[in-house]
Amino acid sequence: MSPVWTTPVQGQQRLWIAEEMAPESAYHVSPGLRMQGELDEQAMLKAIRGMVSRHESLRCALRLDDDGQLSCEVREPDSFAVEGVDLTGTDEAAARLAEFSVEFSRRRFDLASEVLRIALVKVAEDDHVLLVVGHHVVFDDWSVSLFFRELEIGYAAACHGSDPDRLLPPLEFGYAELAAAEQAAIDSKIIEKQTAYWADQLAGALPCDLPLDRPRPPVPTGLGVRLFFSVPDSLGKRLVEVGREHGATGFMTAVAVFHAVLRRRTGREDITVGTPVSGRTSPERERLIINLVNLLAIRSRLPGKPRFVDLLGEVRTAVLGAFANQDATLSDALGRLRAKNPGGRPADIGIVFEIQNNTNAHMGAFLGLTDDDLPAFAGLATSAYLIPDTRVRFDLEMQIVVTGPGKFDGVLVYSPEVFEEGTMRALIEEFQAVIRAVVQDPFIVLDDAQLPSEESPAWNA
Repeated sequence: MSPVWTTPVQGQQRLWIAEEMAPESAYHVSPGLRMQGELDEQAMLKAIRGMVSRHESLRCALRLDDDGQLSCEVREPDSFAVEGVDLTGTDEAAARLAEFSVEFSRRRFDLASEVLRIALVKVAEDDHVLLVVGHHVVFDDWSVSLFFRELEIGYAAACHGSDPDRLLPPLEFGYAELAAAEQAAIDSKIIEKQTAYWADQLAGALPCDLPLDRPRPPVPTGLGVRLFFSVPDSLGKRLVEVGREHGATGFMTAVAVFHAVLRRRTGREDITVGTPVSGRTSPERERLIINLVNLLAIRSRLPGKPRFVDLLGEVRTAVLGAFANQDATLSDALGRLRAKNPGGRPADIGIVFEIQNNTNAHMGAFLGLTDDDLPAFAGLATSAYLIPDTRVRFDLEMQIVVTGPGKFDGVLVYSPEVFEEGTMRALIEEFQAVIRAVVQDPFIVLDDAQLPSEESPAWNA
């Protein structure tokens, strides 16, 4: 009989399930991998089933009752099936692949029956695409990287008739143990203390609203657009040095640059930006495929016209406080603020800034930013397959992948329902221009400064 355990829904799990109950959910994580060469299909299927068997979160069924209790039935591995699609011999196979991948990634999840689905699409005898769609209940960026790292091992073992479990450390800390640990944190009042911190931190904050190009629709579709960009290596390296010289990490410095851009674009002195954290705070959690990501709020409040180094110091303090209180969710803190002041408008997060480093191997490739760190399968050339369907959960998300020392490649994902492409390209250009100004003079007052362009004589000098 399949094991069944019940635990109160807490933290991000409540948030993701609530989102999935809304119509047009955007909480699907959908990496695609193209494999060209002689694929051993049976070995790949065996490796996938091994992943599902190893990680109970991938084969769970979730049910939420009226009392807010989440029951999780962990099903037998044999219950999971990979969908096979054969496009060989069909006309316009590339168009058919694109059409199927969009439909497959958009299919609504019934969490009472599945949290993960996988399709293996055969485009030609030597051309396959693996589509992996996980609901955000169990999939986050860390999970995607871990899934493919272990799938590499599983495929190699299956090709040689070996057991991949011999090559992977046993998982003694699973979904049930995680739920128990989270409940213990609640019982110990740690979450209560951190929620109080966020309620205090966000008190009086307003949403960081950029001027919109179009009226906000009553019901957003969740469709998004990607714009890719990069920061020249010389700028990236010097920016990291500037941060280090003033006691800040590269992440803190990049966030401060983004805050400076938003100050200039909104004319406001109080800026709040969201940033996700992986939630992998212990070795046991690092080995789990499950959604542990949490959204933190980085708020800066500097009146007047501060120097960049002053803004950097403010952001540094905010980042340190945020990471020290990363277990509590903003949704609980915002709920507390609304209860205290029903007429107020606490700062829902509409703008997100994220930096991913090499601990999230594969994600830069799956975002379309780099060809490095892709899964490697014997005899196969792999490349990311970007499903032609971008989804956005916020007005805009700036994601930067660190692909080398001081080398930043980024993508801006935005809602075309409220922003024009030209506006977003101008924002990217201003982000790069602020970096150029800061590396020239960290003490610059940026709010209304004339920024150096890439062609500026002062910069080229």
